[in-house]
Amino acid sequence: MFRPCLRARNRFLRRKRQDMATFDTAVKAYQAGDFDAALGAARSVIAKQAPNHAMAQALVGNILLKRGDKPAAATAFVQAAQANRAEAPAFLKLAATLFLQAGQADEARRIGLEAGLLNRVDPAFVLVMAQTLLAPWDNAARQAVTQLIPYLDRASGPAMFFAASFYRANWQLPELKALLDEARETVPDDAAIEGLRFASAHDLVDLATIARHQALMAAPDEPYARAVLQVEQALSRVLWCEDESVQAKPVREHRALSQSFAARQPRRKIGMAEQPLHIGYLSSDFHAHATMTLFLDSLLAHDRSRFRITLFCYTAKTYSADQQAMPEQLRRELVSLRDLSDEAAAGEIDRQQVDILVDLKGHTPGARLGIVNLSSAPVKATYLGFPGPVSGVDLDYAITDPVVTPDSAEAFYQEKFCRLPECYQANSAASRPQPRPSRRADHGVPEHAFVFASFNGVHKITPQTMSLWARVLRAAPDSLLWMLCPDALARTNLEAGFVAEGIDPARILFAAKQDYGDHVHRLPLADLALDTFPCNGHTTTSDMLWGGLPVLTKRGHCFAGRVSESLLKAVGLEQLVADDEEAFVRLAAELARQPDKIAALKNHLAASRQAAPLFDTLRFTRHLERAYEMMAERARAGLAPARIDVPALPG
Repeated sequence: MFRPCLRARNRFLRRKRQDMATFDTAVKAYQAGDFDAALGAARSVIAKQAPNHAMAQALVGNILLKRGDKPAAATAFVQAAQANRAEAPAFLKLAATLFLQAGQADEARRIGLEAGLLNRVDPAFVLVMAQTLLAPWDNAARQAVTQLIPYLDRASGPAMFFAASFYRANWQLPELKALLDEARETVPDDAAIEGLRFASAHDLVDLATIARHQALMAAPDEPYARAVLQVEQALSRVLWCEDESVQAKPVREHRALSQSFAARQPRRKIGMAEQPLHIGYLSSDFHAHATMTLFLDSLLAHDRSRFRITLFCYTAKTYSADQQAMPEQLRRELVSLRDLSDEAAAGEIDRQQVDILVDLKGHTPGARLGIVNLSSAPVKATYLGFPGPVSGVDLDYAITDPVVTPDSAEAFYQEKFCRLPECYQANSAASRPQPRPSRRADHGVPEHAFVFASFNGVHKITPQTMSLWARVLRAAPDSLLWMLCPDALARTNLEAGFVAEGIDPARILFAAKQDYGDHVHRLPLADLALDTFPCNGHTTTSDMLWGGLPVLTKRGHCFAGRVSESLLKAVGLEQLVADDEEAFVRLAAELARQPDKIAALKNHLAASRQAAPLFDTLRFTRHLERAYEMMAERARAGLAPARIDVPALPG
């Protein structure tokens, strides 16, 4: 009865010896440099699923790597890891590295979390995997990165910066605060961490930290300030700095773009005048984003008989449903660059013979400005996304207006100004919800109080803004301030800031975050909005004006601080632009005592939805198109970019 078992055992041992012999043959052929023979023998072992087929898979990987086929080699190492779990950490680490070297980040992401966790004793590799996994910025990516962060090197500045940046972008503010506190001990002199600490202080309305940062940055040539300026992100700088000479200094993004800027291409000749001018808009924000809130109707209003429009899009897959809701005209004009490298994306733009490439991002999160650098488009411009110099990018023009970029600002921009006559900011009217009547009681707002409001992001509140608002509240003692602040920690800090200014926190009402339409409907319930400084409301200011809520601002000293003035001028309310802080407080207090004037301002805004240049989408679009034509005329004439002031249409 034991003979069949013995025969089976003997067959198994013979096969094992044969497979070992075949594997030994493969190894010897590999060592002799006969890769074809080695590959054939190794694959024979794999095909039989022999006990040593995992090592045969690894041998196949080494052979393919010797031949220079990194993707195929990486795939073999993944299969080796599946067959030999004891060696999986080494095999997956090698596979992920090879996929990245081959430019196949998606393949690396498929194994990235497992590879990172299995190699958690190698924090440098864990950081590479976390950075790779994060790129899609979807829920799965964020969850994967969250699992890897505990294994990052706490004494590594780049690792701590990555983790802190992730927590900030993912709005995990308690985790961010804890990590930054830890970084004080583990990387105390890291300038990038310090810059991020001060940027996150704006998110949390940590006024003491913001004030300390401002004091340290007041002398920009001192060592500390120089170090922070070199690693600071552009959007962080506009929140605290209104000195245009400092804003013009290189930012973190500038250095990151140095390689693509050095590789910028000679420009193609622009198309003939009798052909439609091909405008290519480049952005990741072609979805339910503030950019599209403003620009949607203008995109639709372009004259397709004179302009060919293409939307070059690298919007994340997360927003696919949003894009399906876009008007059919724009969906037809979308060209996805999401899965292309910067080089390939620039090549696609050039293949389509774009005449003017218009980047809608500037130095904002998710921007791929390397595409702009690598494109050979005849004319390149920046528009709408970033309120300041877009340094490090091969740009010809910044599309602005005379208020946000007066002549005095030219010295601080590498781009030449192309200034629209009335306001730089596009505004949608047809697709924007019309404000409808709402009741204060539905929002917890007292019926008979005078209500100041701020619906700007709280990250724009500086100690100076807090002090200015407190002066307004003291000058109008029966008033309240209604603020948008969804984060509990930031609300606590705001209340503490007002208490320090002698303001009863009961006079501060916090508004909940709402859908855009509901938000527009509640705006008229306030009496007067107070702006932020040095960075004004931008989309938020135009939202408030559209909703019928007057906005009080003061003259600024940089693009970001002049936006509300530009918008108010375009809606015919220049009287709400104060010359300085004293005038700001005085005007706010006067209006709080004059309900008839507030009513008149609101009536003016209601009428402006139909008549003011700010909300005249067609007029704005014709000005923008004329700007493109004037850029093209200079290019066809062989003239270098120079300042352009677009003339206003009659009426």
